[in-house]
Amino acid sequence: MWTVILLAACSPSDEKESPEPPPDRIVVHEVFSGSNCGPCAPAADNIAAALTDHAGKYAIVKYQIGSDPYITKEAVDRRMFYLPGESTYGIPYVHADGQGFHPNNMDEEETPYSSEDFMGFSEVPSILGITLETEWTGQTVDITVQLKTWEELSAENLRLMISINEKTTYENVGTNGQTEFHHVLKKFVPDDKGTLLDTLVAGEPIERTFSYTFAGDYDEEAGLSSMVDHGSAHTVEDFEDLEVLVWVQDMDTWEVFNSAWTGHE
Repeated sequence: MWTVILLAACSPSDEKESPEPPPDRIVVHEVFSGSNCGPCAPAADNIAAALTDHAGKYAIVKYQIGSDPYITKEAVDRRMFYLPGESTYGIPYVHADGQGFHPNNMDEEETPYSSEDFMGFSEVPSILGITLETEWTGQTVDITVQLKTWEELSAENLRLMISINEKTTYENVGTNGQTEFHHVLKKFVPDDKGTLLDTLVAGEPIERTFSYTFAGDYDEEAGLSSMVDHGSAHTVEDFEDLEVLVWVQDMDTWEVFNSAWTGHE
């Protein structure tokens, strides 16, 4: 059994001296990539460079799609979530706090996501604090999330998103030259639609608990034509190398209010 307790986005307070300050913003990055996608290799380097000086201020999940062996329907559906009305998608692409960017200059007419872009997101004040606690037992993770807002937070489609990611994977190497992959999505909890939230009232924390068990054994045949069936198998290489990421998002506007992550670098 191993346990991770993370206090993310909530700043420490001294009630005797002053009111509790608003939380820090942890910028969440959703990266769409693939091991058989040529431009995805330099894109991974560019994203890493953009985040190099910002440890502790960001979170990241990578959706390996295209023809990557670790492609999942949830990951593809998440890509299409950001492409309303479309029937196909392209990679690489990255969404920072819901806003989309090209992660590299593929056609020499694009401006890749940069450290300056990151700072633009990081400096936006947040009204939402998130406390995340996880406990692992074998292939099961128990997740406790506490949300506290400094102002009323309301939206018709406000959702809590939870992803379980593997910090480093090796068995999905493809043709683009990458030999390892980081923060790879393994499963959304409960799924890529998230959990609907009621209005969050200022100063009144709420708590939500979840549990997820990875079923069966490692699926050696997983791939584009045979995506892993989470009901009977998984693609986790090392259960001691998993992390949990949570964020709160308005699914209609794509606005992300804050995130918390056990994988801080």
